Amino acid sequence: MPPSPDFPYDVFLSHNRADKPRVRRLAERLKAAGVRVWLDVWNVGPGDLIALKVDEGLEQSRVRLLCISPAALASGWVALERSTAVHRDPANAGRRFIPLLLGDCSLPESLRRYMYANLHIE
Repeated sequence: MPPSPDFPYDVFLSHNRADKPRVRRLAERLKAAGVRVWLDVWNVGPGDLIALKVDEGLEQSRVRLLCISPAALASGWVALERSTAVHRDPANAGRRFIPLLLGDCSLPESLRRYMYANLHIE
């Protein structure tokens, strides 16, 4: 994925706190491969408004990877990030939204129409 001057970040990792260790390992692998990653623990500092920083991260990232797990599907925050991505480009014409399955779970109807990447990170 060549860097884009239009986006400071190549990927935004949307995930649930319960999946943080696995997602952080993924972020470190991507970063080591030269991918510019937006991850909350790297981009939200003390005193920052979390919602504002997340919104900035979503806007500044070329691709949104939705890390799907049972915990993520139960999270209101992840649902908000998911709906933001889906509603901005419902047909995903720009291929800016990629569901990434971290574990066994039943996908909601709104995600079944997208091809997902199946990645079980140990």
